[in-house]
Amino acid sequence: MKKFLCIALSLLMLFALSACGGNDDEATAPDGTTAQTGESKGLLSAFTAETLDGEQADESIFEGKKVTMVNIWATFCGPCIREMPDLQRLHEDYADKGFQVVGIVCDVYDESGVEDAKDIEEATGVKYVSLLPSASLNEAKLKNVTSVPETLFVNEKGELIAGPYIGSNSYEGWAAIIEDVLSE
Repeated sequence: MKKFLCIALSLLMLFALSACGGNDDEATAPDGTTAQTGESKGLLSAFTAETLDGEQADESIFEGKKVTMVNIWATFCGPCIREMPDLQRLHEDYADKGFQVVGIVCDVYDESGVEDAKDIEEATGVKYVSLLPSASLNEAKLKNVTSVPETLFVNEKGELIAGPYIGSNSYEGWAAIIEDVLSE
């Protein structure tokens, strides 16, 4: 029994460490968040998905926006949930500059999960669109997500222009990154 407990504990620690970390393709931004490099440029240029509200969505969600912040989050992730009010404020405060936030809730696969995600969005005041996982989103991005929250920036064609950044950030931290991305 003692041997089994040691093995189980070792596997649990290994899993916990791998779930929190990134990979060797990382760079640290000036604000301390971690940005991964080497992602596909046309990352989200072709996908279909459903929103939390049951609407169909595809890459046209980015059209007409100079920059879209794509925030990949999970219903179990405290840091994801804590930063959501700031993301909503950014979505509103930078809207007139051609900016929007789109969420992807990566751990919802059934109706009860959808309800949990909706409850989280209501509690945090989120009004921006959140997408549910789909086969095409998994192929385009989600299969490579190693920890949440993960945030990236795409242009109106769904092409990667900054990030991804691993970890949550404050309003001020994201605002500095958004200003840099918008100025490019």
